[in-house]
Amino acid sequence: MTFEQLYLQHYQQIFKFCYRFVDDWEMAGDLSQDTFLKLYQRMKSGDKTIDNSRAWLYKVAGNTCLNELSKNKRRSEISSELDFNSMETNNPETLLLEQEKKALLRKFIHQLKPEHRMLLLMYQDGLTYQEMAEATGIPLNSIGKTLWRSIEKISNAIKQKENVPGRTIS
Repeated sequence: MTFEQLYLQHYQQIFKFCYRFVDDWEMAGDLSQDTFLKLYQRMKSGDKTIDNSRAWLYKVAGNTCLNELSKNKRRSEISSELDFNSMETNNPETLLLEQEKKALLRKFIHQLKPEHRMLLLMYQDGLTYQEMAEATGIPLNSIGKTLWRSIEKISNAIKQKENVPGRTIS
């Protein structure tokens, strides 16, 4: 594939991934641009072929995001628009509860190790376990277990939060 084809095929996905990781629109654009610049330079040099361009792009984008966060010494809340299969309603109370659920989920995802956050975002984007392993360096046979533990940790944190007296999140 040509650079242009890869760019057109993957740019939106990589941008969304970066945005959810750093929670900053402009920074996500810069990080996505850096990712594709690295792809262009690699393709131009002709040194090595890329077996799985999608996994390679996620790996570079994830590492670029991690480097940016550590360089700035700031941790960012992930602002992914997760689907709660919510009913459409004009009821302000229901809308407020939905917003509270999303904010709570983002908070707990943010508390995960950056590598585990990256893995959850890749899973959300539909990458295969093989692609996630290639992109993160986590052994293939550990991907499922790592995802399960991360999801379980978030689930338990939400359950504990829901059981706080005087607080109801349904």
